[in-house]
Parts: sequence; structure tokens; C-alpha cells
Amino acid sequence: MKSNSILIITNDMEKGEKISQKIQLLRECDNIKIVSYIESISILNLTQPTLIILYCNNSDNIKIVKEIRNLESLNKVPVIFVSDTYSENMLLYAFDNGIDDFFFLDNPDSIILIRIFLTLQKSILYRQIEINNQILYAGEFIEKDTGIYLKDKADVVFRNFFSSCIEDNTENAIFLYIKAVSNDHKRPDIKKIGKTIKNTLRGNDIVAYGKYSGYYIILYNTTYKGVESVITRLNTKLNGICKIYANAAEITASFDEMEPILYQNIKQQIEENIEYKYIQEVKINNYKETLEIKDENGKNFKDFKKEFFTNIEKIITPAFYQVKVTNEDKIANTKIRYEINEEESKFIISKEGLESELNITYPSYIKIIIDIKHIEQNGITNIRRLTYDIEDFSEEILSSILTDMIEEFGNKNALNTIYTEKIK
Repeated sequence: MKSNSILIITNDMEKGEKISQKIQLLRECDNIKIVSYIESISILNLTQPTLIILYCNNSDNIKIVKEIRNLESLNKVPVIFVSDTYSENMLLYAFDNGIDDFFFLDNPDSIILIRIFLTLQKSILYRQIEINNQILYAGEFIEKDTGIYLKDKADVVFRNFFSSCIEDNTENAIFLYIKAVSNDHKRPDIKKIGKTIKNTLRGNDIVAYGKYSGYYIILYNTTYKGVESVITRLNTKLNGICKIYANAAEITASFDEMEPILYQNIKQQIEENIEYKYIQEVKINNYKETLEIKDENGKNFKDFKKEFFTNIEKIITPAFYQVKVTNEDKIANTKIRYEINEEESKFIISKEGLESELNITYPSYIKIIIDIKHIEQNGITNIRRLTYDIEDFSEEILSSILTDMIEEFGNKNALNTIYTEKIK
């Protein structure tokens, strides 16, 4: 088919001709072709129209949308759905399966033309987004097979989006935090669920992997009713796979201010088995003040800090002790020591001319940050940083990191010994 082409797919040629007559006034459309449902797929395998308009008077309409979206070359081609009558369930189902817009056959020609123009404009915008995404894939910001921002880049990305929303005074931009809990109590398939979330949202909504094995989402130009609609559709799609817990609020403050609030709400919702909450008004100052006063459970921030350290100490202490006992006699003339406190914990292995240190800190008592450095006799310092959410951190992970660090120490020690002998 030619460029600027429109393909009308229908199982009622008379209705297809009626649609064609309504869109003849499109100035840049130099080719309108009407094809039957049966022959459409074979044509689409060979050509790529600018726009697909779909009219079928039975369930075929949804089936053909699925088939179109399964063709990789047509994944970004806009599809407009045409119907004789209004059916909310049918339209929602059609949108869930990939249509971009709809109109009714008895709509005025002007309304139909406006919808087509807007859809084509969105198509151009989506192509530009796709080009930008290719750059983000290359920079490892976005996971290629899902289109979701990666966890280690999420904070930076969402800080920028939140700042833009606040500076531009964007209304009806919603921050949604979702946590999926598997029905069989096993670790859920994070990527599969993330892909379902991404495919359920609109093209300009943003999804990132968040902490607590959750998902950060920005929904543009919507309200709490729109959020409820998203949650309902997700629950329908994920029914039998996992249970969704969601907390949402309009973006009125920075990401660093809002994220901890929604994070704590999600944790509480899971404990109380409350699937969805919408915060009508986020009160940042009040939230900060509650860190120093008692909450409904009688806990204040000091209690929270103490409880956190008690839990993290149960991971660090046995890992430090076991690795020290296992390795302290393996490398001659080497000292291994460690210290654990509420501010930071250190594991140090040293001998003359070489020292390796693993330092653990707990910013905000939510994340675990591990810094590893090797200080050699020639003054070179190698530093590596690892970051974990507290829920993902374990004694096994820490023991593995310590074992790797000691192996690196042993290798550097051997090289330093050779270096010293050569100097002698």
C-alpha cells in the first residue's frame, strides 16, 4: 500500500463503503482500501498502512485486533474501532487488546475526521517515543522486552518526571505504587507481571521497577476513577496468578517525599489485606512529623529504627562470623576483624601492604548499601558499590559477597607478593 494509506477492515462491505465515504475529506490520505476480514491478514503481512479502521459486527473485531498486534511490523500502527452501538464492556475489552481510538458509524463526519487526525498525530508521537526508547535501551535505562525502566535507574528517572510535573503545574498526574503477591506464596514472575502492567496502561504512562519488588507508575491526565479502572483491569488480567496491592496519590510533591509514604502504605495494606487505597491529599509535613511521635500501633521512629537494626543484625552477625571463622587461617599473616553498629557495619581483612574493607550502611533504614574497597601498597584504591532493598537482602547474599571480596584480596595479595619479590 502507498504511504498515507488507510486500510478499512470489515465483514460488511456496505458499511465499509459508508466509512470510506465519510473519510474522503482527509487531505493527505491518497489511498483508502476496503478489505474483508478474511483477506486482511494476508494483506497486512505484505503491507503496512498508516492507519487501520476496523468495523466488524460480531466478535471478529476483537479477534482481528489481537492478530494485528501479534504482527511485529504492525505493533505501532494505530487502530480505530468502529461500532454501531455503545457497549462499555466491548470498548474496554477492545482497548485492552490494543485499539487506539473509536467512533460510531452514525457520528457526524467532522467528529470522525477529528478522531482520525488525532490518532495519526498520536501515532507520530509514539514513533518519536520509540526512537527515544531506542536511546534509553542503549543506555540501559529501559528493559527492552518490556519497556519498563530498570530498578537501578528508577529513582533518577522518577525524580525528573516528578520535578517536571510540579514545575509545569501538571494536573491529574497520578503516582501509583503496585505490589504483586503470588497466590501460591512463591516469588511472583516480576517481568511477566510488569509486562502485563505496561500493556494495560496508555502509551504515555510510565512504569519502572521499584523497591519491595514493586512497580512505580505515573498515570497522566487521569483521576482516582481512572486509577480504579486500571486496577480493575489488572486484577482481571492477573486473576489466578497473583494479587495486586496498590496505593495512589496525585503528584503534589517530590518523588523523594512521596515515595516513602506510598511505600509504607503498601506495607500496611498487605498486613491488613487492603488491596487498594487512594490518598486524597498527601501531607508531607505531617508525615515527617509522625516520625517523632507515636503512630496507631504505638511505635515511633526510634522504635522503627531499633526494629530495623535488630532484623538486619540477624543477617550481618552470622554472615560476618561464619566467613571470618572459615577464612582467617587461609591466608598467612592476615587479620580479619569486623564491627557492627546502628550507623554502619564493617568487615576488614588486612596484612602488610594490603587492606580490603566491606562497609554496610542503611540510609533511611530502607535500603542496604554495600561499599567494597581494596587499598594496595602502591596507593591504588578499587571501590565497588552494591545496593539492595531490605526485602531482597539475606545472609546468603552477604556471605557470597564477603567470599568474593576475600578471593579478590587473595588474588591481590599474590600479585603484591610477586611485585615485592621483584623489587628485592
